[in-house]
Amino acid sequence: MRAAVTTLKTRTLVLSAVFLTAVCAFAGPRETLAFADSCYKVRAVGAKGDKADRALADKMTSAYVSLIRDKKYGERAAVGAMRSVYFRIRFASQGDKDKFSLVKKAKLLGDTLHSLYPKNYEITGIYAAIYSMWGVNEGALKSVKNGVAARVRDLADSSGNYQVLGRTHQLLPYIPIILSWPDKKLARKYLELSLGQHPEDLYTYYFLAELYTDSKEYDKAESMIAQGMERGIRSDFVLEDKRARLHMEEVQATIDKKRGKKKDKAKG
Repeated sequence: MRAAVTTLKTRTLVLSAVFLTAVCAFAGPRETLAFADSCYKVRAVGAKGDKADRALADKMTSAYVSLIRDKKYGERAAVGAMRSVYFRIRFASQGDKDKFSLVKKAKLLGDTLHSLYPKNYEITGIYAAIYSMWGVNEGALKSVKNGVAARVRDLADSSGNYQVLGRTHQLLPYIPIILSWPDKKLARKYLELSLGQHPEDLYTYYFLAELYTDSKEYDKAESMIAQGMERGIRSDFVLEDKRARLHMEEVQATIDKKRGKKKDKAKG
């Protein structure tokens, strides 16, 4: 019964998006925003595995971007545009070359939207994540020397995006003189704050499980994985949660392998 209701709801949203596509050519800003929002709600429809329908992702992004300077709906559209480009990068890219191209375009869009709406925390937080991706593609050492790492840290800090801030500290290497601020203790602190801030986000469970595994706190890592898995998959974040669960399964496999090695050494 629940599956039938979900299917009906999805079909209704798809039909709404199709209808709005037909009228958007001559519709006003409100209708265009409604179309973009409808596309975002059904962004997992038509996905193959964990790859989203690129055409749908492009439509919703274009609709949001067309409104970013609108006096009434501009800021809402800007938030939607940042969500959409981030989703496109993660779930609608086709190979590394295409992903890099999307990241560069998203970074330029983020530059514009952050300058237009500098006090919007959600825009700033997503911009920090995209900026980080751009830095990785530019090359780690080059990014560090050009101040990209510090820029990501400052953006994440100013937006209160503890997940991005914690992940930045978790992944960046400590490089004396060149980059001396990444701190694994701060990575733990910020990711744990992120979990309290947004307990529904499965990626924080994954990041913490990975961090605990790296520090050989396997019981804590497994507890984090169990908590994340128990939350299930949200109907409005299907692709995001499916991929997060796959990552947690990978961390669990790593723990099993490490514990297996310990048992073998004890036997020997």
